[in-house]
Amino acid sequence: MAHSHLLVQHLLKQLEQHQRERSERNRRPEWLSVFVHQTAAFFEPMRGFGRVGSQCEFTSEGWEARLYLGSTEIIGGKDDGHFQLIGFELDFAKLTESFTRLDDFRWSVSAALNGGNSSFVTIRGLVDDHQVTLKIYSKPPHEAGPAFRQHTDGSIDHIESHL
Repeated sequence: MAHSHLLVQHLLKQLEQHQRERSERNRRPEWLSVFVHQTAAFFEPMRGFGRVGSQCEFTSEGWEARLYLGSTEIIGGKDDGHFQLIGFELDFAKLTESFTRLDDFRWSVSAALNGGNSSFVTIRGLVDDHQVTLKIYSKPPHEAGPAFRQHTDGSIDHIESHL
């Protein structure tokens, strides 16, 4: 019995350490959070409403911020469990003004055999004196989950923000 108690304590310590390391890895500097929120304001849903999600990661080339408009999960009815994507527009002229210097501006499109496609825009440059790669995706990554859940009665639940 004493051995199992030690094993549980060891596992709890590992879990605590993992959580500390994870929270330290995911800390973004304040300037990056401000930049992400400013960039999110440039998304204009083509219908209804939307919420921008983001993922940020420090790489060997500086910070990379990936933004996308979250989807809506349908709850109930014949489309139960399906995700609706929301089209959007983005004013790139205004968005590029957020950069101190632009080094690269690209549009990448990937087409799948089943008719699905995805595209993203990559903008690299300086934000103040910080090297940033901004990627804006046409649809959210699968692991992001929904931004909203819409019930058959029309009510909408907001899911915790991704920003």
